[in-house]
Amino acid sequence: VWPMDSQAEVGKAMTEEEACQFRMQLVSSSILPMTLKAAIELELLEIMAKAGEGAQLTPAEIAAQLPTTNPDAPVMLDRMLRLLAGHSVLTASTYTDDDGKVR
Repeated sequence: VWPMDSQAEVGKAMTEEEACQFRMQLVSSSILPMTLKAAIELELLEIMAKAGEGAQLTPAEIAAQLPTTNPDAPVMLDRMLRLLAGHSVLTASTYTDDDGKVR
């Protein structure tokens, strides 16, 4: 049996932990819709559809078709595409190119 002070501290700690989890859920809940909105605005789905069924485009290949000069665009797209694939909006695969690089 714990003393009353210890029980109060455990209850308080759990409440703080639950509050932290709730904050994380709130932040995380907006990530997928915002990423999907950005993908639609950038016409990423259209770019992939134009490549044809079964085509495997790298983020760099997709970025090359966007009106941007941002050198980090492929990295940013990679993160977006991974998030969308992680939520089953898209599918992703990896392969090893002729230079031995995994893409």
